[in-house]
Amino acid sequence: MDLLRSAISLRQLHYLVAVADAGSFSAAADQTHVAQPALSRQIALLEAQVGLRLLNRSRKGVTLTEGGTRLYTLARSMLERLGSVQMELRASEKRPAGVVTVALPPSVASMLVPKVVRELESRYPEIILRVEDGLSLENGRSLEAELIDFGIVPTADELVDVDYEPLVRESLLLVERRSTSRRVRASIAFDQVARLKLIVPPRSFHTRRVIDDAALSSHLRLNIAYEQRSVTTIMSMVRDGLGATITHSPAVEQFWTPGTVTARRIVRPEITRTISLARPSNRTLNFAAQAVYDVVKHFAIEAVREGRWQGTLLC
Repeated sequence: MDLLRSAISLRQLHYLVAVADAGSFSAAADQTHVAQPALSRQIALLEAQVGLRLLNRSRKGVTLTEGGTRLYTLARSMLERLGSVQMELRASEKRPAGVVTVALPPSVASMLVPKVVRELESRYPEIILRVEDGLSLENGRSLEAELIDFGIVPTADELVDVDYEPLVRESLLLVERRSTSRRVRASIAFDQVARLKLIVPPRSFHTRRVIDDAALSSHLRLNIAYEQRSVTTIMSMVRDGLGATITHSPAVEQFWTPGTVTARRIVRPEITRTISLARPSNRTLNFAAQAVYDVVKHFAIEAVREGRWQGTLLC
């Protein structure tokens, strides 16, 4: 979609977002205070300009098509940034304001966001925080497309036009259902891990690639019993004793009740990956984004120092 040459107006993008969010033209017309026929004409004109059908229409309402979803994502990000321009112009380094969008892995978001939000409410009440808690691949694409201000990702060195600051060398852990009250060692050798029934994600996941690379370097053949894309499915299978998995400590804290599983650091060799704070190279952090960046970094460092995020600080 060549948005520049199609003469798309901000009003049309606003209407598309309103219709998608409301789920119907009538509800969107009420919310935007525009007559429904006029709203429908603008959406039809927008579809003609981009050369794509953007909405599926039915008696039950409207839903976005694949192309509509892509344009909706771009439009929402653009409108949010434009909507915060006035706040940013009034802002200063001492009183930052505006919308800040951050991408975090789900388990890291669960660990950090409550503290980050409390801190922002206390120190920077005019900042509006938006958190995208997607998978690493999705967050990386958002960074490359400049849809977010910054994020925490494990693949920063693989991304294009992205600047990054290494944050933590994260230790990966073997997680198994606790089957006895007897204490277990805090670590386990990788050759022992390789003999266990493992439940892991496919190679499209960064964690899996790190595991496979470590096995290749150690000349070990992993006993992969199940391969699942869904993180919650993997965790439930481990909880039911169908096998073990390899993950990081924030995921252990998020997905399992304390005492239901054992989590041991893998050694000989230790399996780690580098987690970084990353931002689009062509997008300078404004006052608000810089303030949120500093707060997120502070609480991430705190989590590592307190042992809630196992690994070695790199900053």
